[in-house]
Amino acid sequence: MNTQGPGRGLAAALLGCALATLLLLANHPAGGGHTLLEVLSAEAREQRTAAIVHTGFVVTLAFLIACLMSVARILGTARPAVSIGLVSFCIGSGMLMLSMILDGLVVPAIAARFVAITDPATLVPARTALMLCGVLIGVLMPLGLLFQAATMLTWSIAIVARRGLRLAMAICGILAALLLFGAILLAPPAMSGHVLLGAIVVLALWYAALALLVGARAIPGPQRRSA
Repeated sequence: MNTQGPGRGLAAALLGCALATLLLLANHPAGGGHTLLEVLSAEAREQRTAAIVHTGFVVTLAFLIACLMSVARILGTARPAVSIGLVSFCIGSGMLMLSMILDGLVVPAIAARFVAITDPATLVPARTALMLCGVLIGVLMPLGLLFQAATMLTWSIAIVARRGLRLAMAICGILAALLLFGAILLAPPAMSGHVLLGAIVVLALWYAALALLVGARAIPGPQRRSA
């Protein structure tokens, strides 16, 4: 016999994660500065805000992993598209978490340590450390978003139906995922920052769409055999 849908709790959690993602993104420190001293000053000045925002992203990603595990059970983890999507999301979230820790905790901490120093020779370690963090963030963040876009693609294929809300979301999800792949992989360096922020917004909207499907019980729930 069919069990009832997952209820409103999972839908509310997904929607909360989507809203939290957008709220944190809106409050992300702008940073700034062209010279090393200007960068150090800006990062040290925004250290507390950066820590709160990026820690919030890490916590939100952890909640999203838990939520998507519940959605995966509804879709059926035995289905290849579902299991591949879940693993891809976990990998992508891990990469994004590392990127957030570097960007929001490590870089400001380095800046706070060196901000009062003006001797160029003494600032060489700070320049090297910031360059290393920048390279790692520049690799981890796009890769993490690509893995999450792969989840959007595979799960959109998994939930497709002949008509109704599931069909609409599947089509939008597939198109959005392909758009993210193209934008992240092909964007010119000058636009890469804007593209990555846009990708986060698109993913947040996808979480909200998942919440709508779960809340409306448009995704079939698990089945149990009658005794």
